[in-house]
Amino acid sequence: MPHIEASIDIAAARADVFQFCHDAASRPDWDEQVTYIELLTPTPIRRGTLFRVDAGQAGGSIFSWDAEYIDFQFPSGSKVKALDTAASSPFAAGSKMTWQFESVGGNTHFTWIWDYRPRGILATIADKLGGQASTHRAIKRSLVNLKTILEAE
Repeated sequence: MPHIEASIDIAAARADVFQFCHDAASRPDWDEQVTYIELLTPTPIRRGTLFRVDAGQAGGSIFSWDAEYIDFQFPSGSKVKALDTAASSPFAAGSKMTWQFESVGGNTHFTWIWDYRPRGILATIADKLGGQASTHRAIKRSLVNLKTILEAE
């Protein structure tokens, strides 16, 4: 299973970073891979919460995927598991995204981990030919966007 990991330090309190990252309405503002998130279960977000993401990368097609929070520990981290993905998705159900938030002084060290399964042989080939590197760059740019927004507030 391919693994991507990226981190950033943000000059903001851990609880504030955690809450902002888990606000579905603000996610498209900083995560360049997400265009829309719909919560499928009522708030508050917690373990078991279901949601749908419309996602894609610049120049690529938009695809949807449904996921569940399989872990949710305020303010230290969360983990989601993809339950279903569109046929156009480059990754398959069973892929997992983990967010970890660590207090460092008055700042937050945020780590994003993406363990995914490419969807089929063509996606596996595309992943090895640059898809993984492209996704890693998109995650790193999203983290910089997040830092910029939170440090401006």
